[in-house]
Amino acid sequence: MVATIIDVAKKCGYSKATVSRAFASPEAVSERAKARIYAAANELNYTPNPIARAMARQKTDNITFVIHENQYPAILNPFYSSALEAIMQETMKRNYGLFVTTNDHVRLPSGEVSIKKHMDGVIIAGQTDRSSIESFCKQNIPVVVLNNLIQMEHLPCIAVDNYHGAKCAAEHLIQKGHRRIALLEGRFSPQIYHDRHNGYMDAIVSAGLTVDPLLIRDVDANELCAETCAREMLSCPERPTALLCTNDTIAVGAMKAAMRMGLRIPEDVAVIGFDDSYVSRVIEPELTTVRIDSLQMGKLAVEMLFRLIGGEELSEWYIEMPTELIIRGTT
Repeated sequence: MVATIIDVAKKCGYSKATVSRAFASPEAVSERAKARIYAAANELNYTPNPIARAMARQKTDNITFVIHENQYPAILNPFYSSALEAIMQETMKRNYGLFVTTNDHVRLPSGEVSIKKHMDGVIIAGQTDRSSIESFCKQNIPVVVLNNLIQMEHLPCIAVDNYHGAKCAAEHLIQKGHRRIALLEGRFSPQIYHDRHNGYMDAIVSAGLTVDPLLIRDVDANELCAETCAREMLSCPERPTALLCTNDTIAVGAMKAAMRMGLRIPEDVAVIGFDDSYVSRVIEPELTTVRIDSLQMGKLAVEMLFRLIGGEELSEWYIEMPTELIIRGTT
């Protein structure tokens, strides 16, 4: 028969409550008592019930990574995969479990958000809204926002200097002599979308160039849609000589369109991506792109979350990651 906590209590001579505390909150039990309790448990091959332990501690030792359905699965996403890897490593170090889901799966018909299994904390990646965050806060679940900025008091956010990255990318193309620079904008969160758009616009205006609305297109952030959009733009009589893409996946689709049309990169058309994901280094020519340290972003996000779970007060609620233009063969 499987031993129970009652059997352990009888064996060691302590009450059931003391035995329970020894496993749930060992810091609350003396060293002598713990030694006797653990010895009795080992002799009886007793293993504490994880669910009961979680209830007693009011913790589950689990956190959740929530990503927008348009970016799922995160493990295959060129940007979020490295951030998720960092989060996985940190949770394993702390003997925590990690669940990965989408915002669509946690939203109830009422508009509230809920996770099937209670979690000690949540990291929300990319696109989200205030109502979702407020729902988690009502459930006393700490939240950290990754790769987005939501203006809420005491909400930790780790975002990116997207404006600077896009402006530097556009300025690089202008310095290369390009005057018809297209912008292929992925449908990301408003903060990312607008900052990258504004960076491009300010670079164009500062250079004294005319902003051509026909050179600015919204596109789903996948290769197929990007290839279709780029092909349309490159088929115009006054086609662009450069394509600034707001992520690397869009840039790869744009490169496919150009090469399949017989255009040379960068001689006939230059291409710049954004993120410096692994795909930028495995294609030929290698992609000029804006680097973001998504691995470090993941580390910072999970560290902040565990500090909140531990009841610590954060000294810094907003972190903006720098961007850097990495020049390779496509420009």
